[in-house]
Amino acid sequence: MRTDIDEQDREHLLRDWESAPEGRFCHPREEHLLPLLVCYGATQRPADFYSMARALGRTAGLFFWSAG
Repeated sequence: MRTDIDEQDREHLLRDWESAPEGRFCHPREEHLLPLLVCYGATQRPADFYSMARALGRTAGLFFWSAG
């Protein structure tokens, strides 16, 4: 999770998700991003916790928001 960028830059990165490393592999169809976009949109802030995991030989990011 990046803490060195402002919300305008974060929005740009979310819109340009296909340019992220393995972006299309991790999200073969756009609707795979919906949980991330809904959580970010509902909270209007970065995730509280970020973790990485390996899946199918690739690195995947996991984002978590606390309730409340």
